[in-house]
Amino acid sequence: MKIKNTLCLHILMALLAVLVLCVPALVTGLFTPLTFQPLIKSMDGTAKEQSEKIATISHALQGNALFFLGASEVSTSEDEHYAVYNYFNKQLHQPVVAYGDSYVDNITQFLLLSRFKNDINANSKIVLLFAPDSFYFDTIPPAIFADHFPAAIFNPLMADEKARPFLVNYLHHIDEEDISHLTLGEMKIYGWRPKVIWQSINYEFANFCTLVKNHWLAWLRIAPEPHRPWPAPADKYAAPDWNEQLAHARVLNQVRQQSAATLWMDKSVYEDGKTAEEWYETPVVNRQMEAFKATIDLLKSHHAQFVVIVDPLNPWALKNTQKFQPVDRQVRAYLEQNQVRYFDMYAQPYQNGWNWDRLHPTELAWVAMDRFIAESFTR
Repeated sequence: MKIKNTLCLHILMALLAVLVLCVPALVTGLFTPLTFQPLIKSMDGTAKEQSEKIATISHALQGNALFFLGASEVSTSEDEHYAVYNYFNKQLHQPVVAYGDSYVDNITQFLLLSRFKNDINANSKIVLLFAPDSFYFDTIPPAIFADHFPAAIFNPLMADEKARPFLVNYLHHIDEEDISHLTLGEMKIYGWRPKVIWQSINYEFANFCTLVKNHWLAWLRIAPEPHRPWPAPADKYAAPDWNEQLAHARVLNQVRQQSAATLWMDKSVYEDGKTAEEWYETPVVNRQMEAFKATIDLLKSHHAQFVVIVDPLNPWALKNTQKFQPVDRQVRAYLEQNQVRYFDMYAQPYQNGWNWDRLHPTELAWVAMDRFIAESFTR
């Protein structure tokens, strides 16, 4: 009997210790301070990190910052001086929050903006960056889908009659072998598969442990959380000398050693594949065009101030890029029909050095985009 009582006491003490460690982290997670994050790559993270990202995007879309939505062009430009979220925040002192990473296609853009549609209003300032290849994505990898659509994003979207069909269609056409984890709401549509359930439990438990660990590391000042207050915009906007900025961008870009001999790619990228690649041989995916139009309609219906940029393609490193022309004409026609200001870099005479590979922008391309954005919102 004594042994049994001792065992119960130890179990109770262990449970109490767990509560002491976990409860403070859970409680502080309920109170999310507004933090400024100039770059958000996905919605993945602990519950606290997700709440902070949601608060940042929501506050930006309410008119407190320019919101820039793109794909891998955004995430691969952290070191670019003229990347919009670097240049506007640090040089022009105009708050910009950028969101984007690989495979943020047209459907993902539409769904993300739909999740925050109640924050979008006449004061919202939004830049949509569309990559030509995103019109050809039949689907995105399930692991990337999971990063962008945790429960806090996915669940509200299921109540949206325009967003729901995109999500249901996606979840009905993914392979179990490619799934990293799904939320309960996503499994309700996809199906309750033992392997996926176990993966999701592991993922959520790991996230919870990270939440608790981060709380105590910050509380003990071992890894304090950085103070990131929301920046105040400059009182007056002074238009830069864009010719001077372009000259500076050329100097910065010299390190890439781009030339005709490297197909106007970064020399290190060229060394990995010295021949031009074939542009997409697959047809355009209708759902991507539908999502593009739905995005424009959504922003128009909420009276947002927004502009559109279409990425350039490196014609020296890609073959048959003219295949995109019919799609590009549809894009431009829809934008003009809706009186949306746009900068179609694909349709512009290509400027050598705009891309450091086949698609992603260099400092030179960012200067062109920065100028368009600045002139669009300061007219």
